[in-house]
Amino acid sequence: MDIYCPLCGEPWDMDELHEAEDMDFDTARKRFRRDGCAVFGSTHNRPADTDTAEKSALLFDLLGDDIDGIASLMEDLR
Repeated sequence: MDIYCPLCGEPWDMDELHEAEDMDFDTARKRFRRDGCAVFGSTHNRPADTDTAEKSALLFDLLGDDIDGIASLMEDLR
């Protein structure tokens, strides 16, 4: 399932968080919420998909650590 960058709306496979360089899953998850795509060494989409980014940021705020719930709800919203 995909999670979406809360800054630009770019989709990322949730499993990418396990493969983020030099950090464990929890650290990658927290940094993804704060920094988005940058956690994977990528730049943000231009132009940003602001609608998707706003929904993703809201779900991260509401669900916190529940990355599965965030991915599932984003799938339902798309």
